Amino acid sequence: MDSTLAWVNGATTDHVVVGDRGFNYGHGLFETMRIAEGVAPLWPWHQRRLCADATVLGIEVDEQRLSQYLKQALAAAPAEGVLKLTLTAGNGGSGYRNAQSAADDTTYCLQFRALPAKRGPLRLQPCQYRLPDNPALAGIKHLNRLDQVMAARELSADHEGLLLDSEGAVIEALSNNLFCLLDGTWLTPNLSRCGVKGVMREYLRAEVFPALGLVVEEARFGLEDLARAEAVFVCNSVRGIEPVSSIVGCGEWSCIEAVESIRAQLNAQVPCFNC
Repeated sequence: MDSTLAWVNGATTDHVVVGDRGFNYGHGLFETMRIAEGVAPLWPWHQRRLCADATVLGIEVDEQRLSQYLKQALAAAPAEGVLKLTLTAGNGGSGYRNAQSAADDTTYCLQFRALPAKRGPLRLQPCQYRLPDNPALAGIKHLNRLDQVMAARELSADHEGLLLDSEGAVIEALSNNLFCLLDGTWLTPNLSRCGVKGVMREYLRAEVFPALGLVVEEARFGLEDLARAEAVFVCNSVRGIEPVSSIVGCGEWSCIEAVESIRAQLNAQVPCFNC
């Protein structure tokens, strides 16, 4: 990556020290944010999740410093694109134990990249690799993404991955959360055992669905249930909402009006997801 589009602790660089705990142990978190007109529209949601999850991992966050570094990156980067924010527990320790207790030890990394190309309705491929149960870390967007790396190795080029847990319950897409309309009710997978509680998932549940008078329920359901769904979509905080047209061995959906009404409401509230 061009070093002018990456910053570490406020310095223009794309290097971190080899002793960083994020590099050595995955001891860190990240947020991937859509940038539009030089701002991050969903930043309060990202910040809230980041700070809450950092507490679980024992990482101190200096919110004033974080805000300063974010403003610096937004001022230097192009007005439209994607900004990835990575927080790690910093440099220290030659083993798993970490003695750090100060926010000064935390490493703050920011990287800018261009927006990904817009995609049409997605085709999902259920992965044979299953997400392991880990309630202590469920929901957290931590740095250890080996589960996703392993699952991605199975995928054909024109499919997005669909991830299940050890019991076959649907959890999420490879880089997205999932919603489905089943028996007239919108559902999203229960993530108390594994998976990532994405910012867009939470924003839709708190802001978009209520604006439409719709309720979303968290539930455990499998592929056989998904096959009966009236509509399916995935979402994340970079691409917004993307309808699903088919799931290998599960079903096909040609009618996406139910998804379009939700996407239209999101676009009305956060216009950058309309492009």
